[in-house]
Amino acid sequence: MTGNATIASDTDDSTGGDQDDSTAGDTDGFFGFLAGLYAAALLAPAVAIWVALRVSGDPGVLYFVILGTAVVVTSGVGWVARRESFAIRLGASRWVWAVMVVPFGYFGVLPAVADGRSGDPPGVVGIALVGAIAGLFVGIGLVVAARNRRAKAALAGSEKLATFTAPAPERDRRMVTRAVAGLFAVGILAVVGSAVLDFPPLRWLFQVLVPAGPALYGSTTSRRVTVSDAGLVVGNPVSKQFRPWTAYESYDVTDDALVLRRAGWSLWGLRDLRRDPADIEDPEAVAAALDELLPRREA
Repeated sequence: MTGNATIASDTDDSTGGDQDDSTAGDTDGFFGFLAGLYAAALLAPAVAIWVALRVSGDPGVLYFVILGTAVVVTSGVGWVARRESFAIRLGASRWVWAVMVVPFGYFGVLPAVADGRSGDPPGVVGIALVGAIAGLFVGIGLVVAARNRRAKAALAGSEKLATFTAPAPERDRRMVTRAVAGLFAVGILAVVGSAVLDFPPLRWLFQVLVPAGPALYGSTTSRRVTVSDAGLVVGNPVSKQFRPWTAYESYDVTDDALVLRRAGWSLWGLRDLRRDPADIEDPEAVAAALDELLPRREA
């Protein structure tokens, strides 16, 4: 067996529950720094672009403007955001993924402003591009850190009923592998088509579809699942996601798949959690733990 499952009634003090009085005033310097760096990645390029358009486009001036703004914003925002309660609230928000979307504003708004003015410094668009890329990558780290801290806080003091590690079912992995190959093929055809038809917008298909392949395939790899009375934590050593039991409506265990069905609408069940029971050491024990929390419903 490559996976495992354990049943326990101990309290998992290492992974947190909802914020309580004992942690309300605690601070997290690293998260504060990350939040400050994200704010700086958004604001410093914008300030530099304003200076380039209104004051001076000299590279030396812009360098010190970016550096100075980054230091001030990182320090100020980091000092405020270092409170653990901020990280927990951000990780619990349904809008947390917007953190990774906001930097893309540089691709549309700021370059358009720069291109629309005669005599603008040529470095303006480059600064906007750096702002978008830096904001995206720092934003990914901020989202992961916030979700991890949410998971830690949400399970503090809870009763851990079962843990296991398993990939998606074999059938799911096979289908996703084919889908990834299809996305890559369509992306390549889009690049070729853009050259043959002289239609550059087709290249966007490549830029969208090809990166989506690894992300889709990653959803089928092994995940560690923790079942507790507070909710479910799914993830790996780097990234974890907590969801309360109200987010699920039922579960089922068959020879082919262990399925936890998400509440609400789900296209083809894509939001459901599906794991391979063949990689779980004791699927009956896991089912017994889930019986205490969810109704069992056969597909």
